[in-house]
Amino acid sequence: MEDVDPVRDIGMPDRFTPYTFFLTVVLSLTWILAAIPAMVPAYVAPPASGGVNSSRIGDFYTVIDEFELSATTAEWTTMAYFLGSLLVGQIPCALSDKIGRKPVAFYSALFTGISGVIAALAPNYWIFLIGRFLQGAFFTATTNVNWVMVCESVPLSRHGRASIVFGVMWCTGYCIIAPIAILFPTWRQLFLVTSIPTIIYAFVMQYSVRESLSFLVIRRRRDEVEAWIQTAEKYGGVKVTHSFEGGCLDTLLDDRMDESPSRRSTYSGSSTSSEQQRSMKELTMEAFKDKKTLVYLLISIYMWITDFLVYNGLSLTSTGIKIGNPHWNYVMSGLVELPAAFVLPLLMDTIGRRATVILSHAETALALLALGFIPLENEILYMIVWLAAKFGTASSFIALYIYGSEIFHIKYRNICLGICCTLGNLGAMAAPYTAHLGVSSQTAVYSIYAALSLVSSGLDIFLPETMHLHSHRPIGVTQSPPIEA
Repeated sequence: MEDVDPVRDIGMPDRFTPYTFFLTVVLSLTWILAAIPAMVPAYVAPPASGGVNSSRIGDFYTVIDEFELSATTAEWTTMAYFLGSLLVGQIPCALSDKIGRKPVAFYSALFTGISGVIAALAPNYWIFLIGRFLQGAFFTATTNVNWVMVCESVPLSRHGRASIVFGVMWCTGYCIIAPIAILFPTWRQLFLVTSIPTIIYAFVMQYSVRESLSFLVIRRRRDEVEAWIQTAEKYGGVKVTHSFEGGCLDTLLDDRMDESPSRRSTYSGSSTSSEQQRSMKELTMEAFKDKKTLVYLLISIYMWITDFLVYNGLSLTSTGIKIGNPHWNYVMSGLVELPAAFVLPLLMDTIGRRATVILSHAETALALLALGFIPLENEILYMIVWLAAKFGTASSFIALYIYGSEIFHIKYRNICLGICCTLGNLGAMAAPYTAHLGVSSQTAVYSIYAALSLVSSGLDIFLPETMHLHSHRPIGVTQSPPIEA
């Protein structure tokens, strides 16, 4: 099969230009702002864990302190967020296919910030939870839509490098919570300081970037494509190889649609397309009837739920480890993800997607099992193995985003990935409960995590290898030719 790359087809060079790199950086900033509300419960409502059963991290004043919450009630700080993502998160993403990526990205960032302010000013815990629910409702959009905008505005060969930028931004947002919490040691201050910049960012993004190039091409918005290209030429020092005089854009699209079925399916922006006329329900039912797709989907759902659970379970309890400084423990649990962001693409391109996913889950399982046999008194060894487990689950998480976009037929890809992402929130919602179990037996919690990760490693054997689809270009290309179902 041939590659389908609207960015290259329209005449953009096969590299980062100053303008496309600028887009990548600006749009990736949202991952800093998205990581903060997702991970902030580690400070504002830290789960009870095996090391500590306390609602306070140093001098930080938590929602548990202010509203005198029980451990069970406090867990809703995390659950409300992921419940919002579970119930509402896919709506703005689906809307971006109709009205465009940019308006959805703008309003998602804006309402995420406003929801954080609502939570910060909440007079009681229940209003606070409403703010958390609304933050979670826009989590999927603030992460996925901005990533899609970059993928649709830079060549396929640069998606892997773009994913590294986004990964670094996530780690930055993850780690920056600790110094902010030290400088602003109350939960209300923390929410205000981290929410107001998100509102400002929404307007900065609105006025500094254009709509996704591929979206404009596919929708045949000739004038907007011309404006996009002119901006890239003006600020990026590039010369596009195609002219748009005299309706050449439509001619280009028609020529591309005539070349192959894969291009016809990609470039067909007409409302008369039979695929577009089919409802989401019809495509979902068709995917469920295809045995191969259904098997891949069920396995993927299990792995997404497991990785959400283990990742959040380790992240949110990092401040409660009874070793060392809780702030440094939290920062280290974020910094250990940086090697994963850089090493994983190389590993997947070297030994294959499936082997990498198997190894990352197996490494996570082995590290978690080992923790059960290391006494807390052996602080250095315990922390090394704990960080190895965090590295493993972070690697597994990154791998699922890359691998998951390749194993489904292009007809069902958005539907299947949407189902996986949505149901993965169930694992995140369960994380506080497993952390609470750790008060009585941390070994039991780590053993549960290890068993679930080990099953993921075994199930991945039944998924296809997809490296051959990208054998001539770097990893991370999410708009790849589909595997025939």
